Amino acid sequence: MDEKKIFDIAIIGAGPAGSLLTMLLANQGHDILLIDKRNLDGYPPVRHKACGGLLAPDAQRVLASLNLNLPNDVLANPQLFSVHTVDLNTGLRRDYQRFYLNMDREKFDRYLSSKIPENVCKEYSAVVNKVEYENDLYTIHTGTGKTYNSKVLIGCDGAGSVVRKCFFTKEKMPFKHYYAIQHVYKCDDAGAKYYAIFDKTLTDYSGWAFPKDGTFTIGMAFPDGADGNRLFAQLIEKMKNDGLSIGQAVNKEGSLLLRPDGYPKTFSKNNNTLFLAGEAAGYVSPSSAEGFSFAFYSACALAKSFEKGGNISKNYRHETRKMRIKLFFKVIKAHLLYNQFIRKIIMVCKIKAIR
Repeated sequence: MDEKKIFDIAIIGAGPAGSLLTMLLANQGHDILLIDKRNLDGYPPVRHKACGGLLAPDAQRVLASLNLNLPNDVLANPQLFSVHTVDLNTGLRRDYQRFYLNMDREKFDRYLSSKIPENVCKEYSAVVNKVEYENDLYTIHTGTGKTYNSKVLIGCDGAGSVVRKCFFTKEKMPFKHYYAIQHVYKCDDAGAKYYAIFDKTLTDYSGWAFPKDGTFTIGMAFPDGADGNRLFAQLIEKMKNDGLSIGQAVNKEGSLLLRPDGYPKTFSKNNNTLFLAGEAAGYVSPSSAEGFSFAFYSACALAKSFEKGGNISKNYRHETRKMRIKLFFKVIKAHLLYNQFIRKIIMVCKIKAIR
């Protein structure tokens, strides 16, 4: 590829937000460059992040509206219809009905990548180190030494967004930083449950555990600055004491996680040429850390904003308004849900629990 070429739009990050946004903008006729550090079109396997790979109903609804139907090989075994909620401090436990699809996250990302139109230039296995803006152009520097130029830049590069770090350092961020640690264990028990785990002595967020294709995953998110490895070891011991039978971990994963803690904002700059979407903008559920839905919502909103034309930043604020209000109510919900006294009342009274 000619490195001197100037693209209409460069999208950094080919996760759910980046891949879906690329599809939608390419269909509008834009000349697009998509960059990702993973090799989504080839092998060896891509890098893993601490992600549950559970597709929520809202995310399913977006895919359905775009006629994107998941092939069987993307789905994982077993499918889960309830979450077993455990408060390790009080000993309370309840089951709640859920409608998530249990997926293989790597296969899901590869599936989305396969749906990107062929006229899109995909630069995979390319780590973005720095982005500069000069003379109305963005210059993207990668670890391979290659540089790329575009008129518009969109960061869909997750919680550790390079785009956000390069251009929004002076902005007040409406979210807190956490670090998610996740271990994967061999497990042949098809009856293993999907857990939501609360323990205020370990974290002010939550933990999770679920079976997936002959393995069992346990994870928890810890506040920035906490000794996550020590606390995670305590979590494993507590889960074993609670009756969970696990052996040695076969894989260990970790990733930065953003948790909204205020009214979400839209990130745009440089006269309608710079935007953030998905987790890069902090669009993640503060109560469950579910991100697929908000990645898809923000991608669709930004694509529609470009389609409208004119003041794209203003369009983006308008198109994401309902989503951001929904996220703000989830912030309020999280403050209630993570209050141990209120959570105890909810669990004791069996509100919305499977009876």
